[in-house]
Amino acid sequence: MDRGSVLRRVVHMFTPAFLVYYFLPDPLWVGGLERESALLLLLSIILVAEALRLIFKPRIIGLREYEQYQICAAVWAAVGMALAFLFFPLEYSAPVLMGMGWVDPLIGELRKRKSYFYPLAPLIVYFAIAFSSMIYLIGMTPSVFIAAVVATFLAVGIERIKSRFVDDDFLMIIVPLIGIAMTFALVK
Repeated sequence: MDRGSVLRRVVHMFTPAFLVYYFLPDPLWVGGLERESALLLLLSIILVAEALRLIFKPRIIGLREYEQYQICAAVWAAVGMALAFLFFPLEYSAPVLMGMGWVDPLIGELRKRKSYFYPLAPLIVYFAIAFSSMIYLIGMTPSVFIAAVVATFLAVGIERIKSRFVDDDFLMIIVPLIGIAMTFALVK
C-alpha cells in the first residue's frame, strides 16, 4: 500500500475523534466564540484553503490523482461533519461518523482485493457500530434497531455511488444521518 493510501486510511480511522465537538464548552472560553461560530470559522478556513489548492494545484500527499481537479474527500468530509455537528445530536452523529471513519476504509480494502466479503462484512461491521453506539447513547428501543438497520443500508449503499460532484465521505455522513432522523421521527 502506498503512503497516500496509508495516510487516507489513518485519517479515516481518526474521524470519530471529531465527536469531541459535542463536549466543548459553549462559549469556548469566557467571552469567547460560541461553539457553532468557531465551527463555521474553521469550516470557512478549510473552504478557502481548498479554493487556493484548486487554483494553485500543489502536490499533496494522500490526495488521489482525480482530486487534483475537484474538491477533495477531506473537505467533503469536513462539510459533512460540520452539518452533522450543527443540525444533529451526538446520538445520531456518533454512529454515522464511526461508521464512515471505520467502514469506508474497510470497503476500500475489500474492493481493492476483490474480496467475496464485500458487501457483507461492511454491512455487519457498520450495523454493529451503529446499533451498539445508539444503544449506549439512547438505550435499547425498537426505533434504535430500525435506525441502525436504515443507517447501515444507506451508508454502505451510498458508498457505491461515485461522482465527481460529491464525495462518498460526505454522502456516508449526511444520508445515514437523514435516515436516522427520519426513523426516529416516524417510528415511535
